[in-house]
Amino acid sequence: MAVLEYADVTRVDRVDRITAQARQWPAGRTLLGLLAALLVGIGRLAFAVFAVLWLACTWCAAAVKVGWDDARAARQARVDEAMRRADDGVSA
Repeated sequence: MAVLEYADVTRVDRVDRITAQARQWPAGRTLLGLLAALLVGIGRLAFAVFAVLWLACTWCAAAVKVGWDDARAARQARVDEAMRRADDGVSA
C-alpha cells in the first residue's frame, strides 16, 4: 500500500496562488462589492420585517372583521327573537 506524504510545497503554492489572485482585484471594486452585499442584506432584512408587520396587520384586520360579523349576527338574532316574541304577543 502506498502512503501519500503531505507536502508543504503544495500548501505554500496554494497560498502563493491565492495571494497573487487577491492582489489582482482592485480595492475599490472589492469595497463596492462588500458595500453592495451589505445593502442587499439590509434590504432583505427590511423586507422580512415589513412582511411580518404586514401579516400581523392583515391578521388583526381579519380578526376585527370576523368579530364584527359575529357581533352583527348575534345582534340580528336577538332582534329577530324580539320581533318573534312581539308578533306572538300581538297575535295571542
